[in-house]
Amino acid sequence: MADYVHGYRTREQERLVEQAEHWRHRLISDGTQLAPGTRLLEVGCGVGAVLAVLGQEFPGLRLFGVDIEPRQLDFARGHLERAGVEATLQEADALALPFEDESFDHVWMMWLLEHVADAHSALREARRVLVPGGAITAIEVDYSTVRAEPSTPALEALFRAMVRGMAASGWSDAGTRLPGWLREAGFHRIDEGKRTFWWQDEDLLSQALYAADVVESALDALAELPGTDEQELRAGLEDLRSLARRPGAGLGWTLHKSTALR
Repeated sequence: MADYVHGYRTREQERLVEQAEHWRHRLISDGTQLAPGTRLLEVGCGVGAVLAVLGQEFPGLRLFGVDIEPRQLDFARGHLERAGVEATLQEADALALPFEDESFDHVWMMWLLEHVADAHSALREARRVLVPGGAITAIEVDYSTVRAEPSTPALEALFRAMVRGMAASGWSDAGTRLPGWLREAGFHRIDEGKRTFWWQDEDLLSQALYAADVVESALDALAELPGTDEQELRAGLEDLRSLARRPGAGLGWTLHKSTALR
């Protein structure tokens, strides 16, 4: 399972755009301060979904993005044009950024390090291209913290498979590890940014559907894990999508929106 667990199909690219919109106010813009003229590099920009949100929420940024997959960048160019956001995109590996030292004021990473085996090197490379005093924002989740009430055996099997699948292709607990990774990479003034969400009542439906879409995007890979049963995983997805119809139901997880300075 060394490949990107979510794949590069068009529906997945569209899901990434929907995901960025889902987190536009709750996570991307919330607590973020970016002045006009800031040179911001998103490492692992994918389909340009987060860059589009940043460009719309913080006008006047000088945006750059890199991704290792040309199919994502092709989609990103069209998406950014439709969003009315200008950004310079380049195919590149997060472990070998094609920029001089001290080229950027801010580096952004969102849902990237969970897919990178050598997260330390990716963060050290991000630090290299930041100016002294430049900032990094990195956002990751810990899949082991996902829980639902009331639960079902199928839901529990689905959540266990997601943890195993992410661990097999990268890091299932990147969110919990993130603050320590930043320290080890040489960053300082680290704000761990731990955020624990628990969704109920009117918020639950949209969050349960969002979570189900995330897991379903990886379902083909999860079904290949030893000991998993695809029928049980699909039953878990149905239980997740219908969670909001159950009295007193809730869903939650913990992530980190960590910030630090070079």
